[in-house]
Amino acid sequence: MYQKIANDFIEKIEKGELGPGDRLPTEVQLGGTYGVSRITVTHAIRVLQNRNLVYRVKGSGTFISKRSTIGSMSIGTKPLNGLSFISVIFPRGEQDGAHETLIGIESECAKDNFYVTIHNSKNKPVLEHNIIMNLLGQGCGGIIVYPCSSDHHNMDVYSELIIRDFPFVVIDRRIDLLRMPFVACDNEKAMRDMVAHLIAKGHQRIGFFCNSTETVSSERERYKGYCEAHIAAGLSVKPGLLFRVARDLANFPDLSDVNEQNNRPFGEAALSYFLNATERPTCVVAVNDILAIALLKSALAQGVRVPTDLAITGFDDLYVASHVEVPLTTLRQPFETIGSEAARLLLGRIKGEANLAVEIRVPAEIVLRDSAG
Repeated sequence: MYQKIANDFIEKIEKGELGPGDRLPTEVQLGGTYGVSRITVTHAIRVLQNRNLVYRVKGSGTFISKRSTIGSMSIGTKPLNGLSFISVIFPRGEQDGAHETLIGIESECAKDNFYVTIHNSKNKPVLEHNIIMNLLGQGCGGIIVYPCSSDHHNMDVYSELIIRDFPFVVIDRRIDLLRMPFVACDNEKAMRDMVAHLIAKGHQRIGFFCNSTETVSSERERYKGYCEAHIAAGLSVKPGLLFRVARDLANFPDLSDVNEQNNRPFGEAALSYFLNATERPTCVVAVNDILAIALLKSALAQGVRVPTDLAITGFDDLYVASHVEVPLTTLRQPFETIGSEAARLLLGRIKGEANLAVEIRVPAEIVLRDSAG
């Protein structure tokens, strides 16, 4: 119903029935006219605000903005079989788990007659910024975004979304310092459970292999779980058993281009680091399957037996994890569930539903295979 209210005002603006500076009826009056709740009216006004068609003056009301052209696209009527659309932004075109995540998103959105557009930020904050700003002017109903990083990049655009009360949900990587709707795997608990399992199997020196604990919140959370499992078992956390690609690998390639085909430098560097560590680990937990497989392949190429000489675990349970030379013990990240939860949260925000969860964590599952014995 909020779409009808918004579209009615867009039509009046396009026909010249409402012009710059004209005041809209109050929310109470509009609620009576349309027979809807004030929440529905408020959301319709926010939709108009998001398109810069109206502005609010505290204590005075809502007014039509000065705007030379409105454009012919009404809210929720961007054509594709009569469906409205939301947009999903991934940092890579072949993002790990993207297909499963999209299945979850699309299945939920279809229930409310929304279709999904997909965008690739190529792990570049500037492109991510531009995609979001362009979508705001295209009648997009809401956005689900997997950010490039968790640091201060694009704080302006995310804070603007919050100020506008534009419906959006962040998945996987939290934007530090800002409170926003967020859906992700329970990274901390998952890694804590995996490391506790390995400690119970007798491993006392466990390495941690990641890209960056500084700029990627999901990896930072997994490292926290790693640390907590050690402390719970009465084992000190050894800084010398942490290998971070962004810090420890000189001239490392662009992280946005890393996949199972070109990750060899990562695996070789990490293997050399761990084998030459003062306290050589008996096991290494990697922050994702791509890094774990790179390490596993490098170990086998150099005659290191997996898991006899070095046990290795991953995180994600990608298809390739069960098809490498030594099938990978890993944590299965529920990508489809993450997608469906993100879509449900976004659709709830679009509908103006109250008391929605700000953060949703989805549990992961340990998958035992041969690489960890």
